[in-house]
Amino acid sequence: MISAVRNVFSDTMPPTGVTDPTKPAEPPKGEAAPSGPRAALPTSGSMGRDEFLKMLVAQLKNQDPLNPMDGKDMAAQLAQFSSVEQLIQLNKSVEEQKESQAEVVVALGELQKTQNERADELASLIEGQTAMATVGKTAVTPGNNLYVDSEGKGTVLYDSGKQSGPGRVVFTDANGETRSVPLASMGPGPQAIDISRLNMEPPLKPGKYTIKCEVATDGGPFQGVKTYTTGRITGMRYEQGNPILIIGDDLSLPMSKLTQIRG
Repeated sequence: MISAVRNVFSDTMPPTGVTDPTKPAEPPKGEAAPSGPRAALPTSGSMGRDEFLKMLVAQLKNQDPLNPMDGKDMAAQLAQFSSVEQLIQLNKSVEEQKESQAEVVVALGELQKTQNERADELASLIEGQTAMATVGKTAVTPGNNLYVDSEGKGTVLYDSGKQSGPGRVVFTDANGETRSVPLASMGPGPQAIDISRLNMEPPLKPGKYTIKCEVATDGGPFQGVKTYTTGRITGMRYEQGNPILIIGDDLSLPMSKLTQIRG
């Protein structure tokens, strides 16, 4: 009797440690366990050749033997792979061309710079040689000065335009003393007068003079005409690489300021 009761009780009671299915499940107690770190997702949106090939091989390995990949699909994917390969090669070629073009641009810039420097040096050399060849000749530039050289030679240069008639030339030396020399006739336009042919006694001494040329048209009053500074080129020097001509003893001019060079 006792034995039978014990068996009935043991059959109706759930085993130790087993949750009674008739009771609702209780929520777990305590803090939730922290989840593990998640794998970082790839940041690049592009697929390279190796990634595409790995994906294709994995697809072939894991295909259903009873339902293998269709040949058309295989051909399409192989065509895709070929296109990806060609695009990669094309992109590589474009990048190499960009680098090559950049190098060419830099090389052209250096070549242009070198050519400009050589052109400047050549132009300076030619200008210097030309300036040296003018030494001993007569320089002409706008002004009213006359430089008489050590041999007493000099040239008066004036331009009377359309005026003509009797005239005169007035010379003023460094001390302020003046000498007026009459001229029987002054022609129109540019004219040059060799002072050795003027009737001056005593002749002009070497040095710098200020000149004034005047003409009396139709017997009227004397009127001034345009004059030029003239003098023998006695030497040359360089300033910052540019040739400077020396006229007489104290006048220095670059060649660009000269109007004319007379023999």
